[in-house]
Amino acid sequence: MKQFISLIIILFTVITTLPSIAQVSDNPFDVLGKKLLQNELLSNHFIRDFVFIKTNTFKKKSMIDMDKSIALFDDNLSYIVLHLPDNNKVKEDFLRLQNFWDIYRIKITDFDNNNYQSILVKTYKIRKFIHQLTNDIFDKHPEYSDYKKSFELAKLAVENSKKIDAIATVYMFKKGLNFSDVENYFDVDLTGIKKNLKKIGKLKGLDTRAKDIIEDLKITLESIKILLQKEKFNPKMMYAYNITFNKKNFKLFNYILQIIK
Repeated sequence: MKQFISLIIILFTVITTLPSIAQVSDNPFDVLGKKLLQNELLSNHFIRDFVFIKTNTFKKKSMIDMDKSIALFDDNLSYIVLHLPDNNKVKEDFLRLQNFWDIYRIKITDFDNNNYQSILVKTYKIRKFIHQLTNDIFDKHPEYSDYKKSFELAKLAVENSKKIDAIATVYMFKKGLNFSDVENYFDVDLTGIKKNLKKIGKLKGLDTRAKDIIEDLKITLESIKILLQKEKFNPKMMYAYNITFNKKNFKLFNYILQIIK
């Protein structure tokens, strides 16, 4: 009898807590937004990982990271297509992204000194296509108005990750592979990252863990700045800073999305 009563209490507790859990984690639009923004994060990882591979900088780790990023991008696309708003422009955007992605995922592993510019152009396009799709879906989903503040700040975290990847990519291309024109394809902006962190830090509801991460990101950013000023090429240090920043920034990204409205 006591066991039965205990079971009833446990079931009651689970049932009464389900609505709040579903609101944060299982809402289709919430998940859709996360996957769209996550693919924006991934859109810069591919070329970044490949320059680390080509310069033999933690080559095995970089190959594993690239495989994981490609698989996750694919999985996210499979979810996104099932939750597209009923809008022709959005559907066209998705098909354009999907068709280009099918080409890009093969081309990114076929990099050499003769086709690097073609790879850079394709990387620029894949970033542009996923960014356009994200914006159009948010514009067409009426639910977006309820999530606008948190998603706008989450976009700043995404932007920071893309900028850090761009910095690492340009650094490796210029100093490791001797391609000086790579800056034409990437926005290398340390100041913008600092401004974004400042805006995120003002979000009401961020707990101390998130604020600590912001401070850690600022420290890593300063370390990257110092590394960029040094003449000596240090790819392993750039790899370490890049991975550290992205891991912490992804945690911050998730903290932001926990604050739904």
